[in-house]
Formats: sequence, C-alpha cells, structure tokens
Amino acid sequence: MIRESTGLTQVALAERLRVDLATVQAWESGRRPLTALRSVDMARLRGELMVLGAPPDAFEVLRESLDADLLISAAVEAGRSTTSPIGHPLAQVVHRRDLTNLVTWPFTGEVPARLAGLSRRTSRRGPVADRPVLGAEERDRFFDHLLVVADVCRSEADAVLRRQAIYLLGFDRRDVTVRWLRDEQRAAVRAVEHSDSVPSWVSVRSSAVAIAQDGDRDPLQRFVTRGLVDEHQEMANLNYWAYWVGEMDRTCVDDGFMIDRGRDRWPGARLLDHLVARLDADSPHLMLNAHTLWALILARPRILQDQPDLRAAAAGRIEQVLDSGSLPDKTRQELACVGYAARLAGA
Repeated sequence: MIRESTGLTQVALAERLRVDLATVQAWESGRRPLTALRSVDMARLRGELMVLGAPPDAFEVLRESLDADLLISAAVEAGRSTTSPIGHPLAQVVHRRDLTNLVTWPFTGEVPARLAGLSRRTSRRGPVADRPVLGAEERDRFFDHLLVVADVCRSEADAVLRRQAIYLLGFDRRDVTVRWLRDEQRAAVRAVEHSDSVPSWVSVRSSAVAIAQDGDRDPLQRFVTRGLVDEHQEMANLNYWAYWVGEMDRTCVDDGFMIDRGRDRWPGARLLDHLVARLDADSPHLMLNAHTLWALILARPRILQDQPDLRAAAAGRIEQVLDSGSLPDKTRQELACVGYAARLAGA
C-alpha cells in the first residue's frame, strides 16, 4: 500500500531503490519479512520512500504492522503449546486501537482507518487479496494459542496478557471458543459479585466485550449496570478508553493507568470523536459506547461547547439511535441526557 501510494510499480520501485525486483516482491508477499532488515536499512528504506512521495504517517503504521505480524506469527507458531508469559507479545504493553485493528484485519476484513487514507495510484494485475490472508489452519492455530494463554495464565502478573487474549478471542466464531468465553464470563461475574475491585471488573468487561462480538449483548449490559457504578470504576473506564484511542501520550505496560486520578491529563476530543462515530443502533457495544459518552460529558462539561462539529454530529446520531426502536432504559436515558446537553451547548 505504501508503494502504491507513490504511483510506482514494483519494477519502478526496484529500480529507484537499486534492488532486485525479487526483493520488492518478497517484501510485499512476506517471503522476506521486513523484520529481517537491519535497523539502518529500514531507516534508509523509509527515507527513500518518503522522497518518492510516500506519506510520512504511513511508516508509523508500518512499524505497528510489524508488531502485529510478530504477534500473529508467534501465536500461529505456538498453536496449542504454552509459552512463557515473559516476553509474550500480548504481555509487553497495553495495546491501543490502531495496533489491535491491524491484528484483527485478517479476521474482520475492515481496513484500519489509518490505512484508508493511503490512495492507490497504481493498478494491480490479477486477483489480489483485500486483507492479510491466513489459511484455515493458521487461523485455528492463532485462536488455539489464545485459548491456551487465557486458560492457563491466571496469575495477577499475567493480567494484561490474559485480558488482551480474551478480547481477541471475541473475533473467533468457533463453538469451542464461544463456550469458553461464556464460561469465563460466568466465572468472572461470580468472582466479583460482591466486590468493587476495579481489576476484577476489568476481567468481567473483557469477556463481556468479546461475547458481544458474537451478538449476545446481555453480559455487556450487566457489566455497564453493575460494574460501572462508582467513581473509581467510571474513572477506570474513561482512562482505558482515552488510552485506547490515543489520548494519552505514554505507552503503558500494565493496567495501573486505569486508576490514575489525573484524568485532566488527556483532553477528550479524540475520545468524543471515537464514541460519536460508534453511536449505532446495530452495534453490539452500543450500551457501553453510550454510557462512556455520557460519562465523558459529565467529566468534561465544556467539551461539547469546545467541539461544535462533534456536538452537531452527536446530536444527529443520538436522534437516529433513539428513533431506531427498543433500547435498554439506561441507554435511552443516558443518550437523551447527552442530546439535551448538546442542545444546551449549542444554544
């Protein structure tokens, strides 16, 4: 995609870079992974491609693509084997949306938003896949490994690894995974039933979000009504979303940032944009999206005044959702409150 954004064919790019055509073809097909390049050679390639017209932002996505490839490759290679949690790609950092969208691209077919802006200025010959392709066996091995990781790694030290594995399992439609996620949800709810522990409710959230991907919204509804009921839990939810969409500058290696009281360190406009775009009556995560939007407006009272375009977009989307049919009472009430706040802010 980066090469096509320059308008160069593989032959032309090989000539400009002074490499064999087979080298360019191997980079693009994966036969010669870019991760095998030395750092200095990768930096040189980046500079030469930018001179040829490639957008600089594309190389940040390329770096994340290499991280996504490492994660997928490690899981496929391991399959049902267990590996040490130390150094596991799912345990190193808390993932953001952009990386996760790259990891799930082979399964969703949805081009990550940051790649959608890469304009194609050359034509392709013959049939070309519209996404990174994994064969059936590779898919099974990938999800088998996530199941093993989520089932075995249950210590507090492995919380990030396990939570992120559970989230990705939501993209597996196999019956064995759906059953496992439902069992995990019931166990997580029992463990936290009479507790206000934020880490414990985060575990409930992970399986609830994953199950919602399969169309069952009830666990997520229970999480919103029972797991987001006090200041600490609301703060953890907002901080997580802010980190997820890139509002926070730092990269976090554990979930401690969720209970960081410094909420004013992130502005909220990017999160507002993200949530407004996801106000969709058909979304399996509508109740969580709507509640988080409501909580964001309470935490940032001026944000609708400061973002007039997003305020107008929010009002329009809320009206559509409210007119779409039956909604949980809590969701309807919270969206109505946000709609009212948007009208007041625009008055």
